[in-house]
Amino acid sequence: MTSQQITRDKTKSIVYSDDKNLVQLAGQEAYKKPKRDTELYVNDVEFIVVDTHYGDPTGLDSLTVVNSDTDEVSIVYVGTDAAAENGKQDILTDAQLLSDLTLPQLEAAQEYYKEMNEKFESLGGVKFVTGNSLGGPLANSVAIENPEVKSVTLNAALLPKGMADPDKNYDNITNYFTNYDVLTGTLIALNLDSRIPGKRYDISTGIPEIGEGFNILKNNHTGYTEGGKYEIGQPGSPGHGYIYDEADAHIMTSIWTGEPLYGGHSDRIEINRDNLNLLAEAMGGDVLTRLRQAQEYLTHSEEIAQHEGDRYSERLSRLQMIFEDSFENMIGNPLFIGITTTSHRLTSEIDHLISLVNMAENASRSLNGVLNSPPVELVEHLFNRSISVESIFGQARSQLLEFKGEITNLTGFLQNILHKEIPELFSGGKETLEDLLVNDMLAHYKIIDYNTAKLNSNIAEFQDQVEKLGTNFGERDASLSSSISSGASVQHTVVMPKKNEYILEASDHMLIGMKVKEVILEGSFEGFKGVSHRLLLPLLGGLTGLAFAIENTLEIISAQIKGAMNIALSGTVPGKIISIFSDFDDKIRSYVSSALEPVDELAATIEGLRDGLTRLTIGFPALLESFKPYIDAAIFDSTGYANIHLYNVSAMAIHEEMEMLFDDIIYQLSHHKGKSVQALCEISKKLKDNMIQLREQVDRVTL
Repeated sequence: MTSQQITRDKTKSIVYSDDKNLVQLAGQEAYKKPKRDTELYVNDVEFIVVDTHYGDPTGLDSLTVVNSDTDEVSIVYVGTDAAAENGKQDILTDAQLLSDLTLPQLEAAQEYYKEMNEKFESLGGVKFVTGNSLGGPLANSVAIENPEVKSVTLNAALLPKGMADPDKNYDNITNYFTNYDVLTGTLIALNLDSRIPGKRYDISTGIPEIGEGFNILKNNHTGYTEGGKYEIGQPGSPGHGYIYDEADAHIMTSIWTGEPLYGGHSDRIEINRDNLNLLAEAMGGDVLTRLRQAQEYLTHSEEIAQHEGDRYSERLSRLQMIFEDSFENMIGNPLFIGITTTSHRLTSEIDHLISLVNMAENASRSLNGVLNSPPVELVEHLFNRSISVESIFGQARSQLLEFKGEITNLTGFLQNILHKEIPELFSGGKETLEDLLVNDMLAHYKIIDYNTAKLNSNIAEFQDQVEKLGTNFGERDASLSSSISSGASVQHTVVMPKKNEYILEASDHMLIGMKVKEVILEGSFEGFKGVSHRLLLPLLGGLTGLAFAIENTLEIISAQIKGAMNIALSGTVPGKIISIFSDFDDKIRSYVSSALEPVDELAATIEGLRDGLTRLTIGFPALLESFKPYIDAAIFDSTGYANIHLYNVSAMAIHEEMEMLFDDIIYQLSHHKGKSVQALCEISKKLKDNMIQLREQVDRVTL
């Protein structure tokens, strides 16, 4: 029996795992640089620091600890620590690990092992070595040279080329890789992880990198967050909570032997009263604690989803406001501000433009009165020039009224976009005002809540059944002992565990998982873009064409007015005679100015409107594309979405670990031929199936 099989709490029967303890020593305790004689408490096991070796010229930092329960000696090699006394040597060694050089720090690590092995020979020498990051190859180099020493590492760096024999198994080396460690990912991508000898087990811990910077990367690499937890959200905000980020908690080991369960099942045990008690203790202890932790994560996720549902009106209003602002800013003309409302400024501005036409028309009538006076009639007769007031001004007025009507149509279109098409964005383009993703998520979470409660009841009953069977086994043993002493027949009946059904509720929600958000976004956006292009572009084309037509009419009006003036005041003989004997030229200039001034103002305004409409026509496709990310955020807040992902991934990791644990429980129980244990085995199989079903349901609301 190995040492990890006998490491137990002195007051309880719980078995502790050396792997868990060593990983915590390497990833957390080592970086604190504890002093000699410090007492370290790791998973309720006391370790005494009996030697330290800090500040070595090679950069080596290490410490030696003794397990107070077993007197076993372990060396902990500290990982890369650039801030240490000779931390620059750590960086240099990390770089040199890619080579086949003989590295001073690795040699120093082996020398330290030899020294400690001799120093604590009376305790059996050094049994374990461990390290995280750079500490990993330091520990593994020792284990390669000393097969009787077990090495356990966390996110180990690689060994120098040629140091490990690729044809050897190195069963005395176990390396744990966490799934969000950048170093591990890089080694795998470069196919260099083969230079980390021994067994490799992947564990689910850490936080996916979400822009939080170096601290997250560092914590993912060491396997531990400061304080043992990572905060999600702000205090008081919906879904605020913590993800407990401790690598050792995610190393799954046998309830009975402490063996890691990654390489297969644990060694066969005898199903007796003591081992049934161990199983019951685990159910009421670590298993229940971890499942409650997963439940807490899911509760926070549901709070975030509920918050999104509660702020539906806010999300919709914000999206509408962004579209309005984008639309108006694209035009770039202040007259279009408020164009999405029926009381916008442009309608009254067009009324003003019509009044300018009226002013110009009245001035032109006055000009015609002067032109039609007797002296000028001679000029008119000679040169056949006049101003057609009614026809050209009537046309301008008619065009402006038509322009006003098209602006009203544009406002109507925009009202439809804001109050029909944009709300439909939340429902995947369906003609319904439904917050589809949030509603579907909340309905799915209600089923998860129900199934979680049922699973907890299932676990509690299983614990009770195991306890009763253990008690029953104890009574049977006592009865058997009594019968042997007295010679009487055995008077004991084994009670069969009840096989109560715990059927979880199926869910017809989130059937394609969180891809539904992408489906909603793409479906909504394509529908929104189609409607916008189909209806808006013809409107913009019509308005732009009308603006051109109005400008052309105004040019004709201006040309006629100026032409009449030029003829009347030309250098002809009659004109000169008239100017000598009258002030008609001054009158003409005055009336022409009065007619042209409103026409020029009107033309400038129309030109500005046309430029804005042209910009909008050209830029509208780009406007729609820039609007898409806002739709994405409005369907479900990006930060909340990311936090749900973090919580749910952490919950699923726990569920997967519990499934691994129950797989080993089933394996152990299935070996026993007793009907009562076989019944317990069947119950545990169904319990595991329920765990799988619940995890799959959680997966559907996880990226």
